Amino acid sequence: MKSPVQDVPAWSGYPHREGIAEQLSLTLSLNGRTLHAEAHLWRFPAAPGPLAHASDGAQSRAAPRMLMIHGFRGDHHGLQLMADALPEFELMVPDLPGFNAAPPVTDDAGSRVEHTLEVYAAYVSAVSEALRLGSGDLLLGHSFGTIVTAAHAAHTDLPWAGLILSAPVSETIFRWPAMVGAAAVEAYYQLSRILPERAGHALLRSGTIMEITNVSLISSRDPALREYVRDQHRRFFGGYSDIATLLDAYRASSRSTAADFAEGLSLPVLLAAGAEDSLGTPQGRRRLRDALPQGHLELVRGVGHLIHYEKPAELGRSVRRFARSLQLL
Repeated sequence: MKSPVQDVPAWSGYPHREGIAEQLSLTLSLNGRTLHAEAHLWRFPAAPGPLAHASDGAQSRAAPRMLMIHGFRGDHHGLQLMADALPEFELMVPDLPGFNAAPPVTDDAGSRVEHTLEVYAAYVSAVSEALRLGSGDLLLGHSFGTIVTAAHAAHTDLPWAGLILSAPVSETIFRWPAMVGAAAVEAYYQLSRILPERAGHALLRSGTIMEITNVSLISSRDPALREYVRDQHRRFFGGYSDIATLLDAYRASSRSTAADFAEGLSLPVLLAAGAEDSLGTPQGRRRLRDALPQGHLELVRGVGHLIHYEKPAELGRSVRRFARSLQLL
């Protein structure tokens, strides 16, 4: 069968970009503790070509830079179509600790620490500082990444130009009528905790469970695109370092929302959401927008939570409009 990757340009609107792998040794400061992490990230240099000019037309601007944070059970691969859709941006896409190639965060003794939301936010801070990001740069989070980036941005001194929340987690999953599905997911992860390790891994990497997830999340009717998403999930959703860290990440993703940090987000924020996103409601997205001092909501029609896979070109255009409103393009 033809590789789904060969169809990527048609969905993103631009040619495929290859990322350059980098590694960073990081020190995290959190509540008086010193923690350590090895960041695995992929850098996408801006594509060559004319960029936006300064207002006087006399000098070309440097390519805008953006740090992108993936969602739960994903890794940097999940943001590949977004990297393709934004060729004029220099992009940095790390794996969160415990996912794909990135090992868990450890303490001074080398022991794994509990991966709370605060640890993930501190990790984003450490990556940003190591890459000298912040001033005039953009930060993007997708799904669980919207919670992590919101938590980071609400408490950091880094002067980000703006924050983009793709498929924002605007309200708790433990609400009616989503409570039924949330309870099933909770039971699934709790069962993986109490099973013997081998059985726990088998459950967490179950093809049947993955297909149920695909059915509930994929909204596209394009057979090639549907197969691409399934292939991505099969290849990368089982890429975690250990069960304990994965369960920490699940708890962090399910016990908080981006809305919890809205009042602390004084910077411009773009909410880029699929109009059919079943993991939130229109009312919840509007409440989050209204709680943001500089919030703007853009809905992409005909897509749900997997906006980064199914509508990368449209999501890219939303990001581009946001960057232009901030005079970064």
